[in-house]
Amino acid sequence: MSQRADKWLHHVRVFKTRTLATQACARGNVTIDGQPVKASRDLKPTDVLEVVRGDLRLRLRVIAFSPQRLSPPRVTEFYENLTPLEWIQRASELRRERELIQPRAHEVVAKPDKKQLRDLRKFWEEQNVGEG
Repeated sequence: MSQRADKWLHHVRVFKTRTLATQACARGNVTIDGQPVKASRDLKPTDVLEVVRGDLRLRLRVIAFSPQRLSPPRVTEFYENLTPLEWIQRASELRRERELIQPRAHEVVAKPDKKQLRDLRKFWEEQNVGEG
């Protein structure tokens, strides 16, 4: 039995959508033995894939195939995670560094709240009084 690479990557939740899996294959982010994998390539059990997803690099061995997308608890029945711990730690460090440089979008407030507006008005009034 075999299954397309993009379909398998989507079914085992490596990518959120099959389109993202296909795009990753097209960009060369999915490899077997250092060779880029086309989205249409049929995977076999025992194939070992390396997948680059942002800062994270995964090494996965195909165990089985599923006809539909799996629930998270069942995913481990279909692949063996061979990712070295160093790769995971490095991705975590890079993510932490990026968060220090640029905060997440939800942490950046575009408009001041009421208290901040009061403080701003008070500040500007104090500045104007000092000039006059």
